[in-house]
Amino acid sequence: MAETFLTLTNKVLVKLNEVELTSANFTSSRGIQTQAKNAVNEAIRYINQREFNYPFNHSTNTETLVPGTVRYSIPTTAKTVDYNTFRVVKDADTATIGGRLRKLDYNQYLNSYITQEDEITTNTLSQSHTDSVTTLTVASTTGFSATGKVYVGGEIITYTGIGSSTTLTGCTRGAEGTTASEHASGVQLAQFEDGDEPIYVVRTLDNNYLLYPFPNKQFVIKYDFFTFPTDMATHDSTTTIPDRFSPVIIDGATSYVYQYRGEAQQYGINFARFEQGIKNMQTLLINKYEYVRSTYIPYAGNSRGSSSVRAD
Repeated sequence: MAETFLTLTNKVLVKLNEVELTSANFTSSRGIQTQAKNAVNEAIRYINQREFNYPFNHSTNTETLVPGTVRYSIPTTAKTVDYNTFRVVKDADTATIGGRLRKLDYNQYLNSYITQEDEITTNTLSQSHTDSVTTLTVASTTGFSATGKVYVGGEIITYTGIGSSTTLTGCTRGAEGTTASEHASGVQLAQFEDGDEPIYVVRTLDNNYLLYPFPNKQFVIKYDFFTFPTDMATHDSTTTIPDRFSPVIIDGATSYVYQYRGEAQQYGINFARFEQGIKNMQTLLINKYEYVRSTYIPYAGNSRGSSSVRAD
């Protein structure tokens, strides 16, 4: 049975010889009970702050790329992203071979590839469109060629003219083997000549990412990241930390309550146990044991048959 916010809080209260809470009065707690609740969340935050890559906080994100879009945001819950895990998903529909993306430094991108962003003209649809209309109504046609094609979602639409500052006319839907689709107001449309399946991923200065080359199809990418969980709020909330480590949470929470109450000696004893518990978690869940192997190579010694070794 998973440890809940209620059960963790009550274990802290038992250690302090205080009255336990129930699911009925959990939200109306007062005094030491509220302090215990706050201390449980504080202990969990501290555990998660001590290590980025706890396996119980691991997650995978799947992103469908937008043709003509270079820059993307990481999930708001992400604490750290493993950029070595970015890969394009193999997909027969988009003729995607798939495979791992290579990392590229942001300064290298600026020096060599930043001009790709100047090759793209984007705007948005200003109303919804069915899959058969032949005039696209957009926020602005500024920057679009007199005739050409645009990418909207997974659909390519060709057009023969610009009817006004907000319309593209003579549209052929589902061009180049794509499927004509309905599109909502506010959806991006893009015009470009190049683009391809991305081969590089770049971490941007705002801790998001961009791709080179920019996608010309709705490729799908995946990558691994580690979350920073939100605080527990209701009595039945649970933490991502496995139940076998609940004593560590309780030691931490108990120490914080002692600190609130000004009991320095008890705080020090419990916090030391808390820190040791975190170290044990890191040893069990994070640390990798490396075997030591000798790099000495024996070679022939003197004529009496003795031998010696030398280091590489």
